[in-house]
Amino acid sequence: MDVLLRGGPGDGQVMRGSGETVVWRACLHQITLERGHRGGRDLRVYRHRGDCCEAYGRGGEDRCE
Repeated sequence: MDVLLRGGPGDGQVMRGSGETVVWRACLHQITLERGHRGGRDLRVYRHRGDCCEAYGRGGEDRCE
């Protein structure tokens, strides 16, 4: 299933994913109840978790893995 990423460095990206979380370029995105539209499709939105993003110097903490 394709999902839409919101927030963080992956904002606006569409990627394949499912489950509670997806990872895009070492940044964690968590599922939401939101729906977004991209390319004429209705997609599930996954919101960026800024506390779990290696690009920001975080991500190695236990709660992020």
